[in-house]
This record gives sequence, structure tokens and C-alpha cells, in this order.
Amino acid sequence: MINDYIHIEAFDCLPFPENEVSANVLQAFIASQSESVFWFSKKYRIDEDSKLAEYDYRNHCWIAGRFVGEAFFSIKDQDYKITIKPRFGEKMLFRMLEEIFNIRITSSISQANKDNDWQHYIKRIIAFIWLQKLANANLHGLPKVHVKKKHKGQIIRGRLDVRKSIKPYCQSKEIVSIYREREIDKTIAQIIFQAHNILKTEFAIGQINIPDSAQEAINQVHSAIQSKEHISYDDYRRISYKEIYLGWKPFVDLSWDIIQRKQISLKQDKNQNGFGFFIDMAEVWEQYLRTILKRNLAKIGWHYINEKQIAYPNHFYKRELIPDLMFQKGDEIAIWDAKYKKMLGRYFDLDRSDFFQIHTYIQNFLNYKTVKVGGLLYPISNHPNFNDYKSPYLINEKGANISFIIDGIELEENEKDQNPSIKEQEFINRIINIIEN
Repeated sequence: MINDYIHIEAFDCLPFPENEVSANVLQAFIASQSESVFWFSKKYRIDEDSKLAEYDYRNHCWIAGRFVGEAFFSIKDQDYKITIKPRFGEKMLFRMLEEIFNIRITSSISQANKDNDWQHYIKRIIAFIWLQKLANANLHGLPKVHVKKKHKGQIIRGRLDVRKSIKPYCQSKEIVSIYREREIDKTIAQIIFQAHNILKTEFAIGQINIPDSAQEAINQVHSAIQSKEHISYDDYRRISYKEIYLGWKPFVDLSWDIIQRKQISLKQDKNQNGFGFFIDMAEVWEQYLRTILKRNLAKIGWHYINEKQIAYPNHFYKRELIPDLMFQKGDEIAIWDAKYKKMLGRYFDLDRSDFFQIHTYIQNFLNYKTVKVGGLLYPISNHPNFNDYKSPYLINEKGANISFIIDGIELEENEKDQNPSIKEQEFINRIINIIEN
């Protein structure tokens, strides 16, 4: 337990409190926590905005990054704790996590945690998600593989091994046979075993109601694995999933990431550096939008597609073009990128790179499909007239007849009583109106 520390509290994407934090403190914070960001999805693309904090030259202040979490670290014999909370409130964070993972977070998880660190709070959320993913994955039991085994006796099991049977037959009238048996994949079981032990000791998983399906899988793993063994990165990469067990891959990836975070924390402790645990709100925002759009647009015939194009495929400067959100109905598609940034309807709220990136996506897919609409989706905080946020053409009046929009869900910063489901439905209604008319 760290005593006599200086506590600095901030909110994601907002300025740090004035006169409470200096540049050298924040630079030490960034350096000590560079490996502490937790990703829910291995497919999530980390971009140049992946910074825990950066200096805003326009407003001459330090701005928190898009991450929420907490960290202890030391600089010049002084201990610090930096807490970064979601700027739209905990209620909205839980709403997004519930939609992404199709769960309902109980009051024991979501209630205000006055006596515990926000870091502990984040870990409880991750533990809860781990259990839900395990329960969802365990539809057909733990992944199993065929393992060759040897049988020695007076009967044959499987295939007779003539060479290895000669000596024992002469000595004891026994023969050797080789047979195959299905067993739990030991690499997968070992990863789950180690992740569960970490969650049990450090993530308060014992205080959470464990679904029956998850508990059954945990019991099977602990029956198959008695002690921790080293699993290398190559072992992890070599895991092969049969089609029936494909649902296990996201869960095993999550478990592997938890193990790696623990190993990083041990290395940092040896160097007397702090360890934090941060969730990327940009990843949460993207997955949240994907979930609610998939559910609502499917009702009117628009289905999510995960399609990438290669720009300049035969050149050294080739690039993958992968929009965050792409939906198709017949020959028409809709393309959006999710951006977890401040959007108040100002010219500089749109990053130049984001603006041209989405136009590149749209222009590229015009070569293959009919693009109905494209744009950028933000959390929006200024109660806009959304008619001013859309254009009926691309770039100018002579451009393609494609709706270009800036849209998203209206959310209030630091607003505890907001009802996100209402603004969420208003957003869905606007999207449906644009793509259906």
C-alpha cells in the first residue's frame, strides 16, 4: 500500500486540473504506464492517438487521453496516484459494456466504490466480463484435441505397434498398441488456469456471482491442470481452433492478455515503477456503436460486413482500408468511422486525418459498390441541429450523390442523471431515416 501520495483526478479527453499537475509528472506517468492499456479485442487497431495524456497547444494545457483507469507511480521520491474517470459518467460506461457483451452489470459491480481505488473498480469490471465471455464460450465444452497414447497389455487398443511389442511379448506375453483419445487442449486449459488464478487473487472475482456454465468450465480446467506451467508466445500463437470451438478464441485472447498484464506488472515492480490498468474508451465506443447498429439495422435488412480493401496492392506503399463500421443491403453500403473525441460542432473538432480517412474509404468503395452514406460518429455534447451536420452530396454539389454525415449520440459530460437509452434511440432513428430515404 502506498502512503503519503499525491492524488490527481481527471476525466478522459478533458484537461487535467490546473495547478495540480506539472509536465514532468505527466511525462513520468506516460512513461511508467506505456504498457498498461487493456484491449478487449485483439483485432482493435491501435492508432497514433493512443496516448494517456498529451499537451494541447491550442488551449495551453495538458489533456487526459481517451483511457480510464488508475495508476500509482513515483518520481523524485514522491508517490503519485492518477485517476482518470469516464467524462460521460460511470452510468454511460456500464451502458456501453452491457450492450457490447450482452450482459447486465449487477449493482454490486456498478455501485459507487468509495472505499476502493478506481483501479480496483476497473478490475472488477474486467473480471465480470471474463466470466461472461467464459460462460458464452462454453456451449460445447472446453476445446479438445486428439492425443496419441500407448497401451501395454494382453489386448489391443487402437493400432498394434509390432516393433515395440516384440520385447514385452517375449518377456511377459504383453503387446503394445497405439490409440487416440480426446483430451482438453492443455495449452488452452493452462492459459485459462493462469488467468483465473490472477483474477481470483487480484481482480476480486470471488465476490462476483459466477454463472453455472462458467463455473463448470473452471472446475474442468482445475481438474485437468494442477500447477502453473510456462506458456510461450509461440505456444499461444500455435493454438488451432476447430469450427465448433471458434467461440473460444476471443475468450482465450482475453485470458492471454490478462496474463501478459500481470507479467508486465511484476517487471515494473522489480524496477520500482508503478503499474496501472487502463481501458481504451475509443475501443469501447467503437464496439458499442457496432453492437447497437448491428441489432437495429438488421431489422430493416442492413447487415454488418467486415470487408477490407488493399490500396495499391502491388506496390511497397500498399495499405489496408478497413472502416470501423460498414453495413450492406443489396448493392448499397453505409460506411462510418467511430471517433471517441470531443465534438461541439467546431471546425477544429474534426481532425484532418480523420476527415480525409473516411473520404478515402468512401471513394475506394465507390469503385466496387453503391455507397449510400458515409461519415464520422462521435459522442456529441452541444445539442446540435443534426440537419446542419449532414450533406446530400460528397465534397461539393458536383460530387457523388452520397449523404455525408457527422452524427453520434448526445451525451453530457459529468452528468449523472442522463438517460443514454433515449439519446441512443434518437441516434438510431436518424441513421435509419438517412439510409432508408
